[in-house]
Amino acid sequence: MNSYFILWPTDWCKRLVQVNDYGPFEVVYGGPHTSVPSLGKVAAGDFIYPVSIKNGELFILGRMQVERITEADVYLKEQNIIRPYGEMWDTLATELLKTRPDLGLRIPRTCIDNVATGNGTKFRFDFSVPTEVADKLLLGPKAGQEKGLSKSKDGKLSHVALQGHYRRLSADSAAIVADLMQTF
Repeated sequence: MNSYFILWPTDWCKRLVQVNDYGPFEVVYGGPHTSVPSLGKVAAGDFIYPVSIKNGELFILGRMQVERITEADVYLKEQNIIRPYGEMWDTLATELLKTRPDLGLRIPRTCIDNVATGNGTKFRFDFSVPTEVADKLLLGPKAGQEKGLSKSKDGKLSHVALQGHYRRLSADSAAIVADLMQTF
C-alpha cells in the first residue's frame, strides 16, 4: 500500500468551494495532462491526498483510500455524466459547474483516461501542514529515490515538485501524514 500527493490547482479548489462541494472525497481522475496526470502506479488500497500550495505553504485538502480504478467512460456513464459530441472536458467543466453544481468533483476538468474511486474524508481548504513537518516529507517513485519538496529562492515551498504526477510518499512520510490527518 502506497500514499500519494496530487496537486490541485488553486482555481479548481475555488470552483469546488463556489459550488459548495466539500466532499466526501470519492473520486479522482487520471489523464494525459499535467493538470490531471496519469494515475500511473496508483492501486486499490492506496491513499491519495489532494494538496495545494498557497503562499509557499502546503495544505492537505483530504484523503481517499482507493477501492477501484476503472476507465473514465465507464465511471461517467455510471454517474450519468454525458459529454456532448465534440465538446472538450476543459470547456465543459465550467458550464457543468454552473448547470450541475451537484456534480462538483465528479466533473472532469480536462482530458481523462481513468478514474480512482473510494472512500474519503470531507474536504478542507484550511488544513496547513506546519513548515517543520513539510520539511521532513520525502516523495519519489521508489524507496531510496525520494526527495524533499522543492523550495523557491526565498525558502517557500514550490508547487513545481508536485505538479504533473501523483507523487508517492516515502513510508516514513506516509506515516507522518497519516498521523497528521488524525487532527483533520
